[in-house]
Amino acid sequence: MVRKIVVLALIIVVFSAGCLGQAGTKNTSQEFSLKVTSVPFRVPINVTAITVNVSADFIGYRHLVIDYSYLVVFVKTDSAVFNVSAFRLSNDVYMVPYYQFKDSHGLPASITVWMKNGSTAFVNINVSGTPKRVVNMVVNYEVDKNGTYYVVRPLGWSVKRLNLWNETFNVTVELNEPIQMVNAPPVKLINNTYILPSACKVTNGSTTAVYKYSVGDVYIVGSVGEGFVGKIYFPCEKMEGK
Repeated sequence: MVRKIVVLALIIVVFSAGCLGQAGTKNTSQEFSLKVTSVPFRVPINVTAITVNVSADFIGYRHLVIDYSYLVVFVKTDSAVFNVSAFRLSNDVYMVPYYQFKDSHGLPASITVWMKNGSTAFVNINVSGTPKRVVNMVVNYEVDKNGTYYVVRPLGWSVKRLNLWNETFNVTVELNEPIQMVNAPPVKLINNTYILPSACKVTNGSTTAVYKYSVGDVYIVGSVGEGFVGKIYFPCEKMEGK
């Protein structure tokens, strides 16, 4: 099983604003639209999108089901394209992750496309609604509590297969090795088992810091590389009944 080193996140919510115009619409369903524009010239690419639904099922100490839904956009290039500023899955298919589309002001995701002739173009991708095509995945965990720590054991998941443009990609989970943050409670990954503190947050005056303990990363894997879809977090506060 592959492990990835990912920072244990201390989440602080911030807000930003901006605006950017776009034109042209490709409708993939009644509820979903995909808008693609490029400057300074038209880029030879095809773009499609899916939704990856992940259901994290925690049993043992308390039974909780936490659902995640991630938008994933794929870009297929032709032979004139040299590279794209996105996760490369195969020789000509790239993946744009969900977090590039998480903007409350409707800003599109922007990627750079480098052509083999040396020219460069910028592509804006804007989405609305939910893609009709869906991949559903269930990840199972067993949870025990030992004093002030949770023992979280990943029990398994089924690898999903996705076919796009006559290519097959795998949707899977990789366990990450958490990095200890300064002033945060210690966390460990031992023999594919997470040892997580029951401390979910700390308050200092009017400021509250919330600890989000990652217990898995969802990836889409191709013949050349892989693309990060999103994280699965341990539901610390809900496990405490809060």
